[in-house]
Amino acid sequence: MTSTPAPEGLARRQAQPAPPYDRAQWERAVMSSPLHRNTRIVAFVLAHHADELGVVCAGGVQAPTRLEHLARITPKQARLALQQLENWHFFVRPDIRDWPPGSPVRPLALTLPPLAARAEPPHTGEVPK
Repeated sequence: MTSTPAPEGLARRQAQPAPPYDRAQWERAVMSSPLHRNTRIVAFVLAHHADELGVVCAGGVQAPTRLEHLARITPKQARLALQQLENWHFFVRPDIRDWPPGSPVRPLALTLPPLAARAEPPHTGEVPK
């Protein structure tokens, strides 16, 4: 399996190497967070359109006008949801200053927030995955 290299700005913004993308784990983290329902809907739209590595290509569904139709929310709500997801570290994308003007919407890579990763071992009787 070959993967396309991450854009330069995307790689620079990641402080640590991103863990492998696991959609089920990512969606559980979204559901267990105190995010607004519109933000959760946007998160699930992004997860649905992401590839197996958790990458949504440049010019994809992350444009607010596309999310408006897919999530049935206003463009302003879509922008706010994207900002919230980025602030909670549910995805990373290239810095806006590194992205050429007039180019398609920046790509993004879905990531687990640091607090979403389980740090404790499974409990007694719990079946590990």
